[in-house]
Amino acid sequence: MSLCPSCQAGRLQRRGLTYLQWHNDNLLIVNRMPAIVCEICGDHVYESDAIEHLQQLLWSHLPEKGYSSKDR
Repeated sequence: MSLCPSCQAGRLQRRGLTYLQWHNDNLLIVNRMPAIVCEICGDHVYESDAIEHLQQLLWSHLPEKGYSSKDR
């Protein structure tokens, strides 16, 4: 992969990172979200295809307010 644009020292690598995002009043946590990460400074960018796919899933069905996985 290429050099990090932030630190100009580390190499960029593909890794899965934990992604956090508020969606309405709910905190969404996605484990192993595809990202490009600098091995030196840790700067990272989530892959745009993964973000787009997640947004499509989130906006295709809005859960009822107050629903949680404990309700199953």
